[in-house]
Amino acid sequence: MSWFSNLAEAYDRVSYIAGPADAEDEKPVLWPLFHMAMKTDICVAIDGEGHFRRAELSALKIIIPYTEDSSARTSGIEPHPLHDNLGYLALNDKKRDVYLARLAQWSDRHPKVAAVYKYIASGTLADDLEKAGIPQEEKLFVRFRVEIPGDLTPDLWKDAEVAKVWGQCSEIFHSRAPRLCYATGLNAPPGVKHLKGINAVTNGAKLISCNDETNYTYKGRFNKPEQANAVSMEASHKAHAMLNYLIATQGYKCDTQAIAAWATDDASAQLAPLAKTEDIFGIYEDASDDHQIKAQVELAAEYSKKLRNALKSKGSVDALQNTLRRVAVMAVDAATTGRMGITFYQELRQDEYIERIIRWHETCCWWLYHNGQNHISAPSADRIIAAVYGEPKGEGYKKIQKQARERLLCHIFCGEPLNRGWVYAAVARVSNPFSFSKQDGGWDKNRWMYAVSVTCALVRKYCIGKEEEISLKLETTNTDRDYLFGRLLAIADRLESHARYLQTGGDNTDKRPTNAVRYTSAFAAKPLRTWKLLFSQLNPYIQRLNGAEWYQSQIDDIMCLFEPDEFSDKPLGGKYLLGYSLQRRALQSKNKEEEATNELE
Repeated sequence: MSWFSNLAEAYDRVSYIAGPADAEDEKPVLWPLFHMAMKTDICVAIDGEGHFRRAELSALKIIIPYTEDSSARTSGIEPHPLHDNLGYLALNDKKRDVYLARLAQWSDRHPKVAAVYKYIASGTLADDLEKAGIPQEEKLFVRFRVEIPGDLTPDLWKDAEVAKVWGQCSEIFHSRAPRLCYATGLNAPPGVKHLKGINAVTNGAKLISCNDETNYTYKGRFNKPEQANAVSMEASHKAHAMLNYLIATQGYKCDTQAIAAWATDDASAQLAPLAKTEDIFGIYEDASDDHQIKAQVELAAEYSKKLRNALKSKGSVDALQNTLRRVAVMAVDAATTGRMGITFYQELRQDEYIERIIRWHETCCWWLYHNGQNHISAPSADRIIAAVYGEPKGEGYKKIQKQARERLLCHIFCGEPLNRGWVYAAVARVSNPFSFSKQDGGWDKNRWMYAVSVTCALVRKYCIGKEEEISLKLETTNTDRDYLFGRLLAIADRLESHARYLQTGGDNTDKRPTNAVRYTSAFAAKPLRTWKLLFSQLNPYIQRLNGAEWYQSQIDDIMCLFEPDEFSDKPLGGKYLLGYSLQRRALQSKNKEEEATNELE
């Protein structure tokens, strides 16, 4: 249970930030010991002697003390130690008696708690609420504030001293014999009813479930408590509270799934496992040098400096090996409303963690359009999933997204080769351009071109995984048949677009797809036959360009690179998209250079 002990130890190191401060702003809070979050409906204010002052109906999520039994209560009578609903405070005598008996066990530990006990014992809450015009329903949850002259924290849910007192005296409600805690290695009272509410989206789901101390059975695995690996109540709270805080503050969420990364020593936020390239590295300054990157990594100053120097080839990557800090990456998901599971967990040295993210962003990247310009970047997780499975559609798509994100984590951090099926699926999708349509109908060229770029990134990653070198610049001497056919398709596309542009007198409003785009699907399946058809349909455009000598020479140069037996109708692989994309980019760059030259003249 390394994940469990890591979370519990991280809690100990950052326990100084635990507390109810800022809870009213609904900011994420690290729960104090034996506290949990709860939505409340009514605020009741009393004085230090337990006399009623006022009450108001106002919803607020706060941090409340709990006992192990009250945290998991359903139909039984198990009051919370302080704040509770009206059924326990006023409207049900049996519940109220149990509540008061429990509150009396620690009311002498703090004067504000004693004031609440006096007030509830007086039995006037129901009448006071009625006079205040507040409805009385058993499920309405009440929070207390105790107003004492000179005290600056009347709200009990914000009083750190009250929280501390409860953490120190909560053992009075738990009398189990100590057992070996398999998370900490210490003898302590074992936990049985573990916390829920770890992820706000799956509030009722638990990571660890057990009904009571006499029933440790789960699907017939255990008959006696001592047969199960026990964790102490305190360690259980710390681990669950720490995970809740991590998910709330830095979790990457999708429906019921949450992914978080943290330093195991102090739970500090780490580089997001599935962060976008532009958020981590900035934009590549020069495509010819993959090491010239603007690093934007949120780390300690000295470590960040070493990382920047290594990325910019100014320092030694070996300098990163000196750190002993470890980083944990975890994904959790709830299969049902009551059950949560860990679907991915990996622990790495911090330098190794960063290097693997860098490696992913360096190998699974292509020219992508961002902020008005093309730059080299790795596509985001959602873009990759959309390229493989299509755009989001329906509730079932969320399940696909969650499974795909977990697979991406395996690719990035476990060295698992990129799924070949993903690459084939993405190539097949973009080979059918007209499957990318606008909501109001018609072909969506921009979506298709972006999908082509994302697919190229996947193809490149897949090829690099097979130890093939794939440049981000057009290789005019590359003799791979798929690559060459892709270049031919791009030239045919550009030639027709150029001729149309001149025909309309420089009007760019003609958004009709070219014949090259129309025949992309057929071209991928039968490249030779389709190329002959496509080239014959270029004749009118060639004539419009007065022979199109430059384009013709480019086509001839590419034809010369084919091996005789490779110029065939064998279906194309994903590399044809690489040739298409890079040739298209080279043609666009040439056009911009010509326009700049004309302006100077």
